[in-house]
Amino acid sequence: MSRITREWYPRRHAGKKHGAFPVALLAALAVGCTSAGTVAETSEASTPAAVAEASAAIPAGELEALCTTEALQAVAAKVSTKVTVESLPPNHMPGPILAGGARFTPAAGDIPAYCQLTGSFVTNPESGKTAGFLATLPANWNSKYFQIGCAGHCGNFAVSNPATPFITVSTQGEPGDILARGYASFATDEGHVGFSSGQWAIDDTGKVNQDAIDDFLYRAHKVLSVAGKEFTEAFYAQATKQKPEIAYSYFSGCSGGGRDALVAALRFPEAFDGIISGSPYADMAATAYQGTGLSLAGMRSPGADVPPELFALIDPIVVAQCDAVDGVKDGVIQNPMACDFRPEKDLPRCAEGKPGSDCFTTEQIQTLSAVLTAITDETGQVIQPGYSVSNLQASFRNASPPENPDAKDPWPDSGNPATGGGSMGTLGNAAIKVLAHRNDPSFYTREILSFTEGGTGPVTGFRVVVPREEVDFSERQLQMGIGAIPDELDELIELDHKLMIWSNLSDQLLTPYMAINYYKELAAMYGGYQKLQRNVRLFGLPGTAHCSGGLIVAPGSFDATAAMEQWVEEGKAPNALIATQYEATPFGVEFSRPTGRTMPLCQFPQMARYSGKGEVDDAANWSCPEGDKRMLEIGESGRQAGVLR
Repeated sequence: MSRITREWYPRRHAGKKHGAFPVALLAALAVGCTSAGTVAETSEASTPAAVAEASAAIPAGELEALCTTEALQAVAAKVSTKVTVESLPPNHMPGPILAGGARFTPAAGDIPAYCQLTGSFVTNPESGKTAGFLATLPANWNSKYFQIGCAGHCGNFAVSNPATPFITVSTQGEPGDILARGYASFATDEGHVGFSSGQWAIDDTGKVNQDAIDDFLYRAHKVLSVAGKEFTEAFYAQATKQKPEIAYSYFSGCSGGGRDALVAALRFPEAFDGIISGSPYADMAATAYQGTGLSLAGMRSPGADVPPELFALIDPIVVAQCDAVDGVKDGVIQNPMACDFRPEKDLPRCAEGKPGSDCFTTEQIQTLSAVLTAITDETGQVIQPGYSVSNLQASFRNASPPENPDAKDPWPDSGNPATGGGSMGTLGNAAIKVLAHRNDPSFYTREILSFTEGGTGPVTGFRVVVPREEVDFSERQLQMGIGAIPDELDELIELDHKLMIWSNLSDQLLTPYMAINYYKELAAMYGGYQKLQRNVRLFGLPGTAHCSGGLIVAPGSFDATAAMEQWVEEGKAPNALIATQYEATPFGVEFSRPTGRTMPLCQFPQMARYSGKGEVDDAANWSCPEGDKRMLEIGESGRQAGVLR
């Protein structure tokens, strides 16, 4: 990545130094490694019900009386930012659409009574630009604030509503955790409505709305980090007739929300004591070249597409070659970077001119090479690392073929690439054409992309090429929304705030090597892994797909929030996290159906080691050896993917 300068802003809501813990310290599912390298639980976990009993509760009747549009607007009047309590517009799907912008929900089981409100807040006083918000305020407030990231290019609260099961995409843990633990939480739609990848930034004249872009890149979350806290304190002051203060503040998100988290760590780290970034959309420019380039790779010629049915042939070959590299054959590839798989040498090749259902043509092999190989500039320098070879999926393809594959702009601007209605190419084209090039009618993303193979550098596979001049331009234009800028994390470290990054190592939408390369750059810049780990830790989740949903062959559900709480509030840094495997759904997992497998997720660069005794499915038979650095091992797959050494 080219060096990007940082724009500095006034620090309006500096983080507090805390002298005492809140009344209820929540136990974590996080675990630590003993000096001998064995996994040991740090403390007995508290149940949500026990946490609720230990918290100062607001009587349900008083909370319900305060949960009206009029009462909440009176609270909003005490916030320095202009906040309006109102219903979301009807097209703000999936909502919640609350009559008058407020709704009280009584307690049920472990979930306390809570008040939800929606509305808007002013992000730019000069222009009057606003962004939407969703707040969830429980009766058992734990004196903590929780801000939740979005997804993709945002425009909704699909994965940032703590009252729905989909919240686990953003926060991990289990549905209802944030409410049961008593967090006051806020989320924003980042200043626009609808996921449609780029139309939200274009006005009726075809020009871009820079206010809308700024809100999306960074500003909506920055302003909310102040307004949300002020509203929280004013609300609970009204409810309790006291003057409560927020004890700790956290941020969590995955995918686009992971980007939001990294941007917060760079641009306003004083706002949060702990930040959790899952599978981050870390560099939207580099990701955009990958999404558009790979979708073009599959339609560059009639025979270049790799249909999903052919993908069934790939994984058994990869597993047979790579599964044992980590020391145990269990169907899980812990370090896909250490594999030596390459499609041009390891896949069955069809006879020339005779495509089949059990072999790959030369064009199809080149397409797969482009997926697994880094995006480079014309000199061979890596722009974006390739995808992981483990559990490879066909997510680079357009959800439906364009009407004209040869069109200058073949990506329809609609749909959600995470759910099949669109593609990563659609999302990428919006980032480059609309956000970076300001919807210039003479610019077409397709015209800057080309393909090559060979070269004098380490990356030689068939791959996408982007001119360096274009890369530098787009990164300058999008710099306020790019989270992976290693030389700008100094303030978070100086504040002694904490950043946890976790990445799905079989991610089919965002290459996990983005996060790994970023972490390696941080280690090189901030004194090595041991020193960096005082404030920043990375955890890889082998055998899991994007945000731990969809295709999952290994344990991928863990309590990120509890682990961060112990790190921030008790000084117990997470060396390893116990993960559980559940049956997967398209948007997460089915928590009522555990598969019976658990496993420790080790902090990078450690890799979990099986003891050789007992059930391989039991985390008790695995450890995270102190001093282990096996995740730094790189084979041909990692080299071609552009993973940093």
